[in-house]
Amino acid sequence: GFFRGTNTDQVKHVNAEQKIIKNMEKNKRFPDHYTKKVDMSKVSMDVMKPWIAKRITEMLGFEDDIVVDFCVAQLAEPGDKGLDPKMLQVNLTGFMERKAAPFCSELWQHLLSAQESPVGVPREFIDQKKEELQKKKEEAEKVQEELKRRKQDLEEAERQAREAKKEGGGQPEGGQGPRETPADGGTTAATTAATSGATIAVTGGMTGA
Repeated sequence: GFFRGTNTDQVKHVNAEQKIIKNMEKNKRFPDHYTKKVDMSKVSMDVMKPWIAKRITEMLGFEDDIVVDFCVAQLAEPGDKGLDPKMLQVNLTGFMERKAAPFCSELWQHLLSAQESPVGVPREFIDQKKEELQKKKEEAEKVQEELKRRKQDLEEAERQAREAKKEGGGQPEGGQGPRETPADGGTTAATTAATSGATIAVTGGMTGA
């Protein structure tokens, strides 16, 4: 007998899918990593769902919630025999046509990687996140360096302005202060003049005599 809820059309559909799979296996149309099993209980679907939606949108060129929901449902309810990547690819071919094969191949690789992770996340996703954090850190450091450089430039400009003001303080606009006169300059000049005058007078007197 049939399983509860199963009808003849469904059985025919499953048989048709199995026939397609066998034909593809014969022609070696499936990648080797499809032979490896995935335990979905070890995979974080919270992480996989966004990737599935993004990758399907990228491949189709537009958003299609029906395809995304169908794929997620297949992963969430793998059935008694477990998740079969070959069956998943055949089922998605009706929606994604030739793009179903590369999508399922990528998906299966990520699922295999995720089940090996303690947190159920593919290694590639973790590496990408690390790279993003590293880039953000480097960008933040560059911003800090630029701010530090600008601060130093500003402080140097202010220092130079203070030095210039200090050097030019109290002087006339001409830039030169009043010329200093020695303390005994006046006396020396007067003495010299008096001596010269006396000499001339004496010389004149002698000549007249």
